[in-house]
Amino acid sequence: MHRWLKLAGLLGFLLTAIWVLPGNSIRIKLPEHVSMKDGADVLGANLPAIVGAATGLLFVLMLPQIEKQLGRLGDIHLQTIVGTAHFAALAECFPILLFSGRHELDAMLRWPRDAGMGALLMLAFLKALALALCLVSGWRGGAVFPLLFIGAAAGAATLVPVPQIPVTVAIVAGMSAALTTGMGRPIAAMLIAALLIGPTVLGSLCVGCIVGWAVSNLAPAPKLH
Repeated sequence: MHRWLKLAGLLGFLLTAIWVLPGNSIRIKLPEHVSMKDGADVLGANLPAIVGAATGLLFVLMLPQIEKQLGRLGDIHLQTIVGTAHFAALAECFPILLFSGRHELDAMLRWPRDAGMGALLMLAFLKALALALCLVSGWRGGAVFPLLFIGAAAGAATLVPVPQIPVTVAIVAGMSAALTTGMGRPIAAMLIAALLIGPTVLGSLCVGCIVGWAVSNLAPAPKLH
């Protein structure tokens, strides 16, 4: 019953954000895309969704391992200091890892023109590592936007070998897949993705959520703060 109440509340928030909030200001800005409605978007979304789900799974598997390693330090304050120091070192080397990732998406979207597939996949990995370090170190905050950033980087990576995929299709498929896998709650992830991304690329969003749901069954749902 409690689960259905949370779902109803999230759905109400989604409808309110779509129809009431002026300009839907909470939505993530992505390149414009007009679907041809011929199934090409759904087909093109498969590879980015698979790669996005894989990076989401990497985060899920990484989280308990980092928690185990920091747990060996014993004192909770020492765990926070050591985990934070590792995150700070990452952020010093790669400033794009700072913050939630929402406002860093614009910078990341320029990477496919200048960076290779390996660099984008490394960015997704480093963001997953940074998110895991922050959560395990006791820093409270949502994992939604970091997971969306992780998926966006993974989806963008597929544009390097397959440039025929529309940018927005790849990004949305990667984001929704990583979010679904990383949260381990497919219905909530789909509603959150629809809320933050919008319905313009609904086909690729659904593909991402379905692939993410399938991959999420490979590991226990993570404990997110």
